[in-house]
Amino acid sequence: MKKFFLISTLLVIVCIAAVFFALQRPMPPSPTPALLATPPLNASAITPTPKAATAQATASKKQPLIDALPLAQAAQSAAAHYEYSISLPPYSQPLGKGDFDRLNPNHFYAVTMLLEDTNQQVSLALNQYRFIHPATIEVSLSGSQFSSAVATVVDPMTQQAIATSRLIKKTEVWQGEIAGQADWPPELNIQVRANPTNAKPVALTANARYYQPSATLLTIAQPYPHKSDLVIPLQLEVKQSGSYRIRANLFTPDGTPVSHLVEKQKLSEGKQVFHLKAHHSVLEPFSAKSGPSRFTLKTFVIEKMSPMPGKRAQFGDSKVSEYEITDFYFDALERQPYQPSAAEQQRLSYLQKMAGN
Repeated sequence: MKKFFLISTLLVIVCIAAVFFALQRPMPPSPTPALLATPPLNASAITPTPKAATAQATASKKQPLIDALPLAQAAQSAAAHYEYSISLPPYSQPLGKGDFDRLNPNHFYAVTMLLEDTNQQVSLALNQYRFIHPATIEVSLSGSQFSSAVATVVDPMTQQAIATSRLIKKTEVWQGEIAGQADWPPELNIQVRANPTNAKPVALTANARYYQPSATLLTIAQPYPHKSDLVIPLQLEVKQSGSYRIRANLFTPDGTPVSHLVEKQKLSEGKQVFHLKAHHSVLEPFSAKSGPSRFTLKTFVIEKMSPMPGKRAQFGDSKVSEYEITDFYFDALERQPYQPSAAEQQRLSYLQKMAGN
């Protein structure tokens, strides 16, 4: 029993350490580390007595529980995953078609419900989750035949209606638009009441966020090489000073994802320049062997980070939907691998020691 609690405690420590270290930077795709083979147990050459057999059977029920805690495997897996993650720069992570949340950072997940006494499922969707004034909220209702439907924007704090829109049938979907207002609160409920033709009236509610822009991306200056990075200068009009985190995605001209770019920088009010960087390691597989390479930068998320616990983050907007990079020469970049920070190397060393390496 003491052995069981000791192993359990050590495994919990490894898992907590692995999660803590992993949260220090974005989580890239990682290779699957090879699992260690568990040596088979040697069969006993002595035939046990009935009493001994009973004791052995009881012990055999406990043994698999202990053996099911692969402490060394957990530590080695954590170390291998963290070693891979810190080999890539946190500001320029590989991006794949399966990275849905990074590719669609403002996606709204539809609200669904079953109609009473039917098998029909109705769905309420918005064009996005986070809105920046003066963005318009687009509402769509689908899944059944309706005689009428009305959308209402409600302040969840006061439960007061602040805007309404009657939905109109367009093919199989009922749609409506609600113009945003400057005095709206940051949290909104969008309630849709509809009358299906073959069921009782239904009410669906969607949650959304509505912000006044804390900063606006005005334009993007000519990118340039600096050591191992392609530097992309963003020109902003900052309305609220503070620490900003800006994200964007880099694609090839045919839409293949290349890299997720993210950077943090303190900005004061007024016109400011913010730099995103793309590392040579993510650009190389998609760059031309000779001549200029082309990329497209889009999916901008401009976030004014929360200055303290309990205070919400704010968001900005962009006048740039996408930016074409047409004359980038990969040979202008140095081929230096990314060097993890001293703190990251220390964390890796700690995990490797726990794994017995």
